Amino acid sequence: MPLTVALSHDVDRTHKSYQFVTKALQNLFAGNIKQAFYHKFSIFAKNPYWNFPRIVAMEQAYGVKSTFFFLDESIEFRPFQPSNWGLSLGRYRIDSPKIAEEIRWLDQNGWEVGLHGSYHSFHSLPLLEREKKRLEEILGHEIIGIRQHFLNISDKTWKLQHQAGFRYDASFGFTRDIGFKENKYLPFFPLEGNEEFLVIPMAIMDECLMNKKDIEKEYLGLIEKAEKNDGVLVLNWHQRIFNEKEYPGYSRVYEEIIQECQRRNARFALLGEIYREFVQGRH
Repeated sequence: MPLTVALSHDVDRTHKSYQFVTKALQNLFAGNIKQAFYHKFSIFAKNPYWNFPRIVAMEQAYGVKSTFFFLDESIEFRPFQPSNWGLSLGRYRIDSPKIAEEIRWLDQNGWEVGLHGSYHSFHSLPLLEREKKRLEEILGHEIIGIRQHFLNISDKTWKLQHQAGFRYDASFGFTRDIGFKENKYLPFFPLEGNEEFLVIPMAIMDECLMNKKDIEKEYLGLIEKAEKNDGVLVLNWHQRIFNEKEYPGYSRVYEEIIQECQRRNARFALLGEIYREFVQGRH
């Protein structure tokens, strides 16, 4: 069985806001003056987070497509709780005309759209149901996939996701590392006696890989592991990082992984396609 690869993107932010200041300060304190000035003055440039056309063009060049998970965050801003700021400030509305149009375009042209479950939705059935319904209203049809924001998972999350009508979850992975969590190389059914709801593990998230000392060695090792175990290699590259000025090297490494997997004759599939294959294979 050839190596199977699934490409995906979490859409946390569609426009840059408070990051103009926070990113500039972070780089300034780190001694990276050039990047600090870039963040300070990029407010005058075209939105650096709107990278959908860049991703689409890149993937079309390689004849592959991906799954986009859109966030519908509803956390209210609390000025006296700094821990709340990163979640509540700068968020987007999925039903705004520009974003809804992009969601529909991706869906109609062969990319997959799923829900990026809001920060607290992993333990809230009402939130999961509401967010799923709102995204489906934009698309005009059912969605089957979800990945939780910050990969939040509890012992009840998968049951709640299933109750909300989702068919698969793609949240099972590391938030600060790369690799196959619990040596899960293949999707699995997490609910006892239920072969309708599937978990598709995530192996590589952009920043976790880019923080490694030897990036190429790390991703080659994971490709080889997936290949050896007839596994599924799932990548998660946030859409905002496809801006070389702000995230140098990130999109290049994404391309390198695609190229290497194609060199090994890997099969590329959408997460929804993988779900249907695994479920149909059980019936």
